[in-house]
Amino acid sequence: MPELEVASDTTSELSRDDRPAYWREQVSANQGGARVNFSNWPKFHGALKVQRLAGYQLGDFQNVQFESTAISYERTRAEIEADGDRSARLLIPRRGALGIEQNGSRVLLKRGRLGVVDWGERMVLSHEDDVRGWILNVPTSSLRLSPKGPPHLELDAHDPLLGSVLALAEQLSRHSDAMTSSQFLQISTHWAGLLAAALDERRAPEATKFAAISRDARMHIQRYSDDPRLTVQAVAEHLGVSRRQLERAMQDSGMSPHSCLLATRTERAVKRLTDPRYTGRTIADVAYDSGFVSLSAFNNACRGKYGASPGQLRHQSLQSV
Repeated sequence: MPELEVASDTTSELSRDDRPAYWREQVSANQGGARVNFSNWPKFHGALKVQRLAGYQLGDFQNVQFESTAISYERTRAEIEADGDRSARLLIPRRGALGIEQNGSRVLLKRGRLGVVDWGERMVLSHEDDVRGWILNVPTSSLRLSPKGPPHLELDAHDPLLGSVLALAEQLSRHSDAMTSSQFLQISTHWAGLLAAALDERRAPEATKFAAISRDARMHIQRYSDDPRLTVQAVAEHLGVSRRQLERAMQDSGMSPHSCLLATRTERAVKRLTDPRYTGRTIADVAYDSGFVSLSAFNNACRGKYGASPGQLRHQSLQSV
């Protein structure tokens, strides 16, 4: 399993002129594309602590603790199309309030409330001076939001399920420097499952047998999809259930075990393919690193999901830089 990475950054030691560019770089590396607007850039100050697994790709589990002076972030269609991140973000204010705008709704999120933002839809996040909060990634494998569904920009943490989400988020932050990668992934998967249950009453009985199997299967696939030996049968055997039980358990998520495994591998491989850190690696290298047993399998998966070959996707990414 990848190592857990914990990194802290602050603008306090930077010159006033260097701070805006540095903060924009941090936002891009951690959250993808966003237009950053400073209310008073000469006096801007920000600090953050990032917790995630090595090899992070946009949309993977990540916990960011942040604080800064007044600022706003906007994701437009251009940024969304450029980075392709369709996951969600869980916003938790710890001091002050966060303003969120999305799909015609606008809220002022205060302490004791949680907000879920669809990162694949246009949005604006803003706050005044002296605000502190957490922003946690919710992978698409854990939660899929419908643009036509009800907004979840303001949720009450007094709800038992949401209160449990908040408690687990607090554990991630409190023990960030002493946590193992396995503990980070397990806690993240559990809070994401509870959040999904809270947003969808049909998934509320998370403790039921099939819900538990589905949750554990997604976590196992998320953790080991880079291993080419991981198959649907291997997942079922690891969980101690039959393949048929596994398939039934994952029916409610709208994705079969095979589709979940293939989608996870394809999404990770494409992110690596368009990552500047993998520029020197061949397409075949990226395919094998992501769990595909052949280059043709990766080609077929890319064409099926994106309508383009891996080479075309890499070329399009380079042109957009």
